[in-house]
This record gives sequence, C-alpha cells and structure tokens, in this order.
Amino acid sequence: MDRFRLVAAWILQFLLAAFFAIQAIVKLGGSQAWITRFRAWGYPDHFYLVVGLAEVSGAILMLIPRLANFGVLLLITVMVGAAATHLIHHEPQVATALVLTVLLLLVPYLRRGRSPSAAQAS
Repeated sequence: MDRFRLVAAWILQFLLAAFFAIQAIVKLGGSQAWITRFRAWGYPDHFYLVVGLAEVSGAILMLIPRLANFGVLLLITVMVGAAATHLIHHEPQVATALVLTVLLLLVPYLRRGRSPSAAQAS
C-alpha cells in the first residue's frame, strides 16, 4: 500500500506540476487573453506575471521531495485566490479552481508519514 501511495503521489505531482508550468508559461509569455482577464477582474497591471511566477515556482518545488509541500502550499494559495476571483465575478471556473485545490491537497495526504530523506531514497 505504501508503494501505491508513493507512485500515486508522484504521478499526481508530475501532472499538477506540468499543468501549472504550462499555465505559468502562458502567463509569463504575456498572453493577451490573460492580460485582458486580469484587467477585467480589477487586478493591477502585470499582476498576471506575479501569478505566473508563483505557478512556475510551485510546479518546480512540487517535484523536489524536500520542498514538495511548500510547492503545494504556494499553489493552493494561488488556487484559493483564483477561486475567490471566479466566485466574486460569478464565473463557472470556480469549480475548476476548487477541484485543483482538492487535487493539490491530495499530494501531502499521499506523501504523509514519509520523511523527506525517506522520500528521496525511494
């Protein structure tokens, strides 16, 4: 069972890291669609870059066993902000943000009971 949890955690971490890295690259690339959305939500100019940096940082941290939980925490913070934004603006993407938050919460749950050094040895 422990082996299954470890494999499941790594698969989930990799998929989430890939998803957030792709989203970050699009934001950091100056996607006009994201710029328009952030303006419509009333965020300051270039705030999409801050979110993109947080996403890419979280994605990278999630793939480093000793720092995975910090990456998860950073991305959960981004997703809570996203969910609040979508909720305030009555957008259906609030459901997506909440699902991603739950998936992020699964990572430390699956990794629980494993010390950072034990996680690296596996």
